[in-house]
Amino acid sequence: MPGSSPTFRFARPIALSAAAIALFASVGTAEAKDDAGPAQVWLVELSTGAGASALEAVGHDLDFEIRHDFARVWNGVSVEADAATVERIAGLDLVERVWTDVVFTGPARVGADRTEAAVPELAQAIATTRADEAHARGVTGEGVRVGVIDSGVDYTHPDLGGCFGEGCRVAYGTDFVGDDFDSDDPDNAEADPDEDPMDCGGHGTHVAGIVGASGTVTGVAPGVTFGAYRVFGCEGSTSGEVIMQALEAALVDGMDVVNLSLGQSFQWPGYPTAVAADRLTEEGVTVVASMGNDGEAGVYSGSAPGVGEDVIAVASTDNPSQRMSAAFVPALDRAIGYNTLDAATEPETGETSDPLVWLGRACADDASEGDVNGKAALVVRGTCTFKEKYERAVAEGATAVVVYNDRSGPFGGQGVEDQGVPAIAVTDADGEDLRDLAEIGKAPVLEFTGDTVLVDLPRGGYTSSFSAYGPAPDLAFKPDVTAPGGGIWSTVPVVDGSYRSMSGTSMSAPHVAGAAALLLGAEPRLDPRDVRTRLANSARPVAWGDNPDLGELEAAHRQGTGRIDVIAALDARASLYPTGVNTGDGTEARTFELTLTSSDRQARDYELSHESTIATTGDVRDPGFHAAEPEVTFEPETLRLYPGQYATVAVTVTPSEELPLGSVFGGRVTATPNKGEALTAAYSGYQGDYLAIPVLEHPEYPRLGAVVGQDPETREFEYRDLEDGETFSIADGPQLAALVYLGHQVASLEVSVANADTGEEVTWDREAFLPRSPGPADAMGIHLADLAEQRPDAFEPGRWTLTVRVLKALGDEANPGHWEQWTSPEFTLTD
Repeated sequence: MPGSSPTFRFARPIALSAAAIALFASVGTAEAKDDAGPAQVWLVELSTGAGASALEAVGHDLDFEIRHDFARVWNGVSVEADAATVERIAGLDLVERVWTDVVFTGPARVGADRTEAAVPELAQAIATTRADEAHARGVTGEGVRVGVIDSGVDYTHPDLGGCFGEGCRVAYGTDFVGDDFDSDDPDNAEADPDEDPMDCGGHGTHVAGIVGASGTVTGVAPGVTFGAYRVFGCEGSTSGEVIMQALEAALVDGMDVVNLSLGQSFQWPGYPTAVAADRLTEEGVTVVASMGNDGEAGVYSGSAPGVGEDVIAVASTDNPSQRMSAAFVPALDRAIGYNTLDAATEPETGETSDPLVWLGRACADDASEGDVNGKAALVVRGTCTFKEKYERAVAEGATAVVVYNDRSGPFGGQGVEDQGVPAIAVTDADGEDLRDLAEIGKAPVLEFTGDTVLVDLPRGGYTSSFSAYGPAPDLAFKPDVTAPGGGIWSTVPVVDGSYRSMSGTSMSAPHVAGAAALLLGAEPRLDPRDVRTRLANSARPVAWGDNPDLGELEAAHRQGTGRIDVIAALDARASLYPTGVNTGDGTEARTFELTLTSSDRQARDYELSHESTIATTGDVRDPGFHAAEPEVTFEPETLRLYPGQYATVAVTVTPSEELPLGSVFGGRVTATPNKGEALTAAYSGYQGDYLAIPVLEHPEYPRLGAVVGQDPETREFEYRDLEDGETFSIADGPQLAALVYLGHQVASLEVSVANADTGEEVTWDREAFLPRSPGPADAMGIHLADLAEQRPDAFEPGRWTLTVRVLKALGDEANPGHWEQWTSPEFTLTD
């Protein structure tokens, strides 16, 4: 089935007005062609048996260029073509689908760290997973190759070997993009590759240090050899095309493990990067990816390639504490920890701030609660952007800005542009103490000593607040496992201070990649399925951190089977497979099978048991929680396995009648031997009819909107309501767009228009596997101008309507009941 020519993408709404909806504009990569719009990059999936040469042959009369053939990792190519041409490419018999080359948002640049000495809190995380005990056994991952697909690696860092090339620890790698590359910036969207994978962003060096640093800090597998595959410039985003090139290179270079601390949120397992990652596992490469950092956006928020079927998707738990830069507060007689907000000026060592004055929330519509002119402004996080708060305080004359958290723990704000005034972020507890002092006239000051301080993390040992929820949109079980990712101290480029604390599933994934390397170092014959099974079977349950007193376990679709335990994985002498099971939807009992296989030297008796995990329920973007426990039975309940023997266990799960419809529930199934390590698998399921989840229901959308303009920096669009009797022109404006909110991921989206005067209908090819709208006010814009680029002759003057049809996740396209549809009011085009 041919796919669509994509014309719309998701983003967060800009904060200018309630009518502001975001759209990632298509990034042009060549000069515009007559009436066809700019050329851009597309990923063309080919039918089985077809290749790049066949596409060139059948499309010889079409104006497109094949940029890269991904035959090693994905049955498709990237092409450069205008929208009208790709519409015709999508209709070719050998084309399975055309995919948007989506934007993968890049990590914030690390920047210079003024810390004078590193303190190895990475050791806390290493101890949590018991990797340190593996080192004591002499298991370090020596001889194992780990590819880091990221922003590059600072190979001059002494903890990472100090050099690049043969004989060095960073022995393989390349730069696919160049320093200035940013796939979301038309002026810098063309890559300038070279052979040097040096990191100028910092993220990849931090990730590599967690995998295998050896020096001031010690990583999970300090004996590994690295491949550094740079897919991000110094700042900005990358693309699916670039990531797949890196996956291909890692395969060619013989990497045993590949780490991907990146992803596109709310995605499907079928997106090309996820499929390419799965292909590597078929070739014997263990692929590990971050689950994503959109946990606060609710359920079904996982990222591709992490949601790939055979990829090990990793969730995050917080470290017990995080090392931060310190500011001494004489009025408190103690130091507090802080992070500098994004690109803002950092406080100078030896500097003392002006007295703090409470400004308030500092959003545009808020009254000032204090005179901060010539003083340091204290504001609270929330409601509006960090950029808005920072600029508001500076505009009122603040000489420094201190933002404190509106929730537990430390944080780091993004999106700030330097105003020449220091801006820092502190914890909620420290911020409230400073506010109390300011409000009673104590006028506290901050002395920036250049020291560091350990700050307790309120969710230490619990799932990090940012860690994304599964399951995948097709209900596949995700994530697979959990590892420490909140408050991890690791390497950064030497020019940026050598060491820094960072948080994210970007930090938890390399813990698992390093653990995989330890397993392969000890048992080189393990295949990727064996590695995932070992790590998942031996994982320890993570308690639910939102209300620990209840004694519930974290949702299975947020922790997988639990936090990895390296020693238990090394010592395992049996396996329980599959490790994560999707039990589907419905309200009745569901039965699935697990296979227990012995690789032991003696017979063992096993007993099956079950632990339920907290269920999510209600609004998927802001879920509630329910502790209704399912009834679970096993057949058999106990069994004996002899060396080399396997047996199948039938597990029947009956959801509680008290569990609300629309809940995602789950649990852990454990096979405990009379001696040795217990083995765990996990499952999740949907309570009710999954196809009943509404997609196009929203109090404000779908609707038509007039395009106001586009922010040149964020590339987000703003829209306004239509005026009575207003007409539109694709050539001269005003431009018209359909604003659509997707309440859930959809299997297909189809756009058509109808001429109310002539009855003529024009239908565009379907866009497949779309993500949901991230937040409660996020939507996407379908621009008539973009549709006209694909079909230059589609529109003529007259009265028109536009229709959007969506096929629900797991829907049958032949069943009309599985589709939702919206048709716009009539609108008039003048030319």
